[in-house]
Amino acid sequence: MRHLCLLIGLFAPTLVCAQSGRYGDVSYSQPHDCSVITRDQRANPYAHLFRTMCEQSDAPTKQSVARIMGRPQPSTRVLTVPAHGTDDAKRYGVACMGGLVMLRLPNGWQQALDAEHRYLTCRS
Repeated sequence: MRHLCLLIGLFAPTLVCAQSGRYGDVSYSQPHDCSVITRDQRANPYAHLFRTMCEQSDAPTKQSVARIMGRPQPSTRVLTVPAHGTDDAKRYGVACMGGLVMLRLPNGWQQALDAEHRYLTCRS
């Protein structure tokens, strides 16, 4: 019985680690969505203030993680941009795709950057 407990104790950490994701798997499309605050609290007249506060406190954390990992950093502001495929996006040549601001070019799309060369994030 003691040997069985010892074997389970030795192999349990490897079984748990085998189910986790690979090292470095990070999703930049929507790592944290602060718009859930306004979506879930439609009756709250101050929900947009809490969403803005969430976005302002979340941006430095995302920038620090990106800097440490050597990846591009997001901007500190989250812009409201029309969703990809809408009439406004076609008219203005700017669309929100997966939380990123994209600019329409004659031969494709280009990711929009701010003055500090950080990629602009958006909500549609």
